[in-house]
Amino acid sequence: MPTILICGLGNTLKRDDGLGPRVITELEKQAMPEGVCLADFGISGFKCSLEIGDYDKVVFIDAIQMDKKPGQVYRLYLTGKDLLQSPSLADFNFSLHESNLERIMATSAFLNMCPGEITIIGCEPADITFGVGLTPEVEQSIDQIIELVLAELK
Repeated sequence: MPTILICGLGNTLKRDDGLGPRVITELEKQAMPEGVCLADFGISGFKCSLEIGDYDKVVFIDAIQMDKKPGQVYRLYLTGKDLLQSPSLADFNFSLHESNLERIMATSAFLNMCPGEITIIGCEPADITFGVGLTPEVEQSIDQIIELVLAELK
């Protein structure tokens, strides 16, 4: 049976950057299928890099800044092979916080600890200044993000 890690990333003290941990909190209220683990890595990027190789598939949830409309949801796909062939992945930057999703994946690839499949589900933030709580635009995206996460489990 494949194992899947649903991984929330982000800083809950920087408004919309707290999206990943918030979605994990919502998912923890639901029963997950066997083989699915939920983890809030917050801003613990190196720890995340060391653990994702234990899974067949990882679904990252993160605030992603791509200069689009706040609240817009994104879904991106990669494979472990993509990571191994992209040594410059760490040069890209769409993650907003200290755990830096690109560096997590690059570190995982460097250590040869890549999951077979990687999905990134993110949302364009409206506000990443210090403060607690998501903005209304990002808050409204949570149900859509949860639907996308659950679709990845099928």
